[in-house]
Amino acid sequence: MQKELVFIGLGRMGAAMTEHLVEAGYTVHGYDTSEESRATAAKFGVINHNSTSEAIGAMAGRKVVWLMVPAQFVDQVIDEIHPLLTAGDIIIDGGNTFFKDTIRRAEQVNPNGIHYVDCGTSGGVTGARYGASLMVGGEAAAVSSLEQLFLALAAPGGYGHVGQSGAGHFVKMVHNGIEYGIMGAIAEGLAFIEQNADELSINTKETLKPYENGSIISSKLMTWMAEAYNTKGYLEQISGEVPRGETEIEMEFIVNYKQTPVLEAALKQRKETRVNPSRIGTLLSAMRNLFGGHNIIKK
Repeated sequence: MQKELVFIGLGRMGAAMTEHLVEAGYTVHGYDTSEESRATAAKFGVINHNSTSEAIGAMAGRKVVWLMVPAQFVDQVIDEIHPLLTAGDIIIDGGNTFFKDTIRRAEQVNPNGIHYVDCGTSGGVTGARYGASLMVGGEAAAVSSLEQLFLALAAPGGYGHVGQSGAGHFVKMVHNGIEYGIMGAIAEGLAFIEQNADELSINTKETLKPYENGSIISSKLMTWMAEAYNTKGYLEQISGEVPRGETEIEMEFIVNYKQTPVLEAALKQRKETRVNPSRIGTLLSAMRNLFGGHNIIKK
């Protein structure tokens, strides 16, 4: 079993995933444009390189290259690494990529015998470090050869080969839509409790204990919400405006099909905070920041 790969992109998610892999006994050749990110990764055993070509050249035999970069940079990275790969090598895109772009990229590299595997990744930084949800698309033979890699990174039962190239990112896109709806409902509900708390002397922090533990609505998102309320001064620093994220274009694509009214409402809810900042916007921003390290707009 091959336990060596190249990992391009050592930001929050990439750093957590590579630390996880090194701990699992993998040799990881890393590259990131940020010197600071490379230095951090080196502390837990990633072999850092000064370029993508140097990192790929350090691997003997079949090359496996995992991309964990923002969606807008994937084409640029592929243009850099494509000439360095040969038939049988594998590119894995683990980022938030639009599934139609994934299909196009697979068609771009497949004529040269290079396999393109897409891996929708969920669970935030904590999941990346200790066990993520992995939604994988690609040719059966290529994915099968990587199964132990995916199992090493995934939470128990959290890995699935969901279909052909593009399917992993499609399933992750739908996952993100569900997530938007759940987050919107949590933020909306807690803001409503706060607005009416005086009448019944409701303690919101106490409310979150049963919500978070044993309830039908218990979830990681509710746990992050409880963390936000219980961290002194945390919510007070966050404005009521939710920054635009890289997944919003995908959400707009789904909404255009007119079959997802919950997502449509959640997307509208986020956009409205940029016109009229609100407590709902603050709570949404807090959840995004805590699970994925997404930027917040401070007051």
